[in-house]
Amino acid sequence: MLNGARIRAETLRVTRTRGSRSRLRRLLLLLLAGVSLLAFGAACVPAGTPPAPFKDADNGGPNDHGWFQAGKVWRGDFGDPDIRRVGNTYYAFSSAAGGRYLSVTTSTDLRTWTIHRTWSTASSPLAANWRAGVPAEILASRDSDWGKFDNNDALVRPASWGLTTPINPWLTKTYWASSAFNIGSTWYAYAAVKVGTVSDDPHHYGRYCLTVASAPSPLGPFRDISGGRPIQCQTVEHDPAGSIDPYPFHDPVTGKNYLLWKAAGKVGVRESALLSIQLGNDGKPLPGARTNLLLITNRAAPWEGGTIENPAMINYRGTYYLFYSANDSIWLDADGRSNYATGYAVCRGPAGPCSRPGGGTHPLLASSGVRQGPGGASPVIDTSGQLRLAYATYWLGENRAGYHPRRLQITRLVQNPDRTLRVG
Repeated sequence: MLNGARIRAETLRVTRTRGSRSRLRRLLLLLLAGVSLLAFGAACVPAGTPPAPFKDADNGGPNDHGWFQAGKVWRGDFGDPDIRRVGNTYYAFSSAAGGRYLSVTTSTDLRTWTIHRTWSTASSPLAANWRAGVPAEILASRDSDWGKFDNNDALVRPASWGLTTPINPWLTKTYWASSAFNIGSTWYAYAAVKVGTVSDDPHHYGRYCLTVASAPSPLGPFRDISGGRPIQCQTVEHDPAGSIDPYPFHDPVTGKNYLLWKAAGKVGVRESALLSIQLGNDGKPLPGARTNLLLITNRAAPWEGGTIENPAMINYRGTYYLFYSANDSIWLDADGRSNYATGYAVCRGPAGPCSRPGGGTHPLLASSGVRQGPGGASPVIDTSGQLRLAYATYWLGENRAGYHPRRLQITRLVQNPDRTLRVG
């Protein structure tokens, strides 16, 4: 998370850029709640090659920070990536970034990621018909016409029950780890939403619960359909920090749909756990469906560091793989070193049971060289039928006044004869 000192440092740096209107936009974007300040990482950056410094979107200047400008190439913060393929197009969802709750980008090669278009088809808000196509929720906002025209958020109506923490004109609630899939012709986007400031989390992130929004396409516009309460949340007594990291999964074998997530556990009492539940055709947990325990933190594996999170599942060549992150997601020092890592388990299905190959004594992905803290993994089968794994890392030495953006990486996984996986 971002503390006041980090925000002040970034504010001082950004206000040195030219143009008062651009300065204001960038300053406001720097005050984003939660996990999404700056950048959304370039995929597959060669080892040892630093990303373009202080440039998050392909908008021209080296000091262009964070504005999620439609049609440009986005290289910025890509926390908790979720990659979905539809035909030859890949859609990337992440934790809130660039002043957007749901900052969607697209790619055809898993390398270049293009920012979501504006909702208006006009060239500017000076055109007489610029409001055509702009969602009513954006038009009803208190932003200027230019702000409404520029707003290309794929989520136009957030959860009403989320904790209101107004930081800037665009975001008034804290959203984490968005992910999406379709049931029939309807797309559903899931996210963890902050509902309270008090929990037993050692980093004091607060309490979170899960929500869902629907849309006619992966680009949106998504509108929250949870109603007046979360679709899933652990009780305060059992899991004070609640539920985070939702991940929807379609089982190609049974045709059923499931939602996976992390139950936070209780420090010193109960381990964090990865759970699942069957979904109905409305994208919400099926009434009466049981909650399935998939995995709990493995204290016998020191690399897990006392917590697991970010569940993501795929069926690849007849085997169900459950990927997860473990250890502390925050950086350890000023250079961005991190103990965060990615492991996996093999499951009988989305309802479990699951087990770690070899007891899970070693991670699938760990910090190496300039890439630190690989986590938030998301599997996808590419257009050639290969298993790919998207994840986010810190870049060693990329210190932005105390904040380290997370860079998107995508690697290929190889299935061994015994169904275990290796990076290939």
